[in-house]
Amino acid sequence: MMGGSSRRRFLLGAGATGLAIGLGSAATAEAVSGAKSLVPAPRGPADGTSGQGVGAAFPEVWEEPGRFGAPRVVWSLPVEAPLAALTFDDGPTPEYTPRVLAALAAAGVTATFNVMGANAVAHPGLLREIVAAGHEVGNHSWSHRDQTGLTVAETRTEIVRCAEEVAAITAQPLTVFRPPRGKLTGYGLRVCAELGYDVWIWSCTRGPDGTGTTDVVSTHLARTVRAGDVVCLHDGLGRGTFQPGTAFAADLAARREVEVRALPDALRRIADRGITLTSAGQLLAAADREAAVRTLTAAGLPVGTA
Repeated sequence: MMGGSSRRRFLLGAGATGLAIGLGSAATAEAVSGAKSLVPAPRGPADGTSGQGVGAAFPEVWEEPGRFGAPRVVWSLPVEAPLAALTFDDGPTPEYTPRVLAALAAAGVTATFNVMGANAVAHPGLLREIVAAGHEVGNHSWSHRDQTGLTVAETRTEIVRCAEEVAAITAQPLTVFRPPRGKLTGYGLRVCAELGYDVWIWSCTRGPDGTGTTDVVSTHLARTVRAGDVVCLHDGLGRGTFQPGTAFAADLAARREVEVRALPDALRRIADRGITLTSAGQLLAAADREAAVRTLTAAGLPVGTA
């Protein structure tokens, strides 16, 4: 990751347009703490104005040249192997994360937990349980704010604060970024590139709007998930975390409860179809291996077995 990833990347052209992108490695804590020097706050214009418009992609700020490589933005991946990525957003929380971890352990599944920084710091024990169980940890921003309505300074803070404070607990860097609500500005993409993140959106969710039932959610996932998909589920409430007692938070909690209860059956039914669920990083590695084989084969070169 920061300074060491061997993954090949390509740059999403839309990142430079300033349009919001809507939905639809171990390292030491010391190395991670260097993120502040890697992603300094932008310097303001000489005339004293902020130069930081809401939702701006590349505003008029004086920063170092953007030589950050070519991070990917992933919705799904072309793979021949029967693999799909399973991801959970918004946690960790004591209401949902332990049950999600238990279901994954029972099914022998590894996933990616895109943690919200505020929740991760509030529940460090759960965060350590996620890591100890062998799951991947991703960055889901500090407090789940819609980045299309933030200034560049706020965008940077949301991403970098999560990166630093979560890594201080896990003693390893976060690996990917999942933008809240699947929305990302070009400037947010720049910060992710500075941190070495690929950005992961998703191709599958728990199903139709509304609370639904466990059978509806399980059946939808069992029928929908295909090889190469990125499945987005949840183990927290996102912005609802900061609005306890509201109808918004109550509706989200009911929806999440159904989703978590549906998980064990959904995992079993997906496995019965021959699909292996894994982390985002493992799916990406599989796609890269297959692409390398195709390239070598097309060039008439031998394909190694190592």
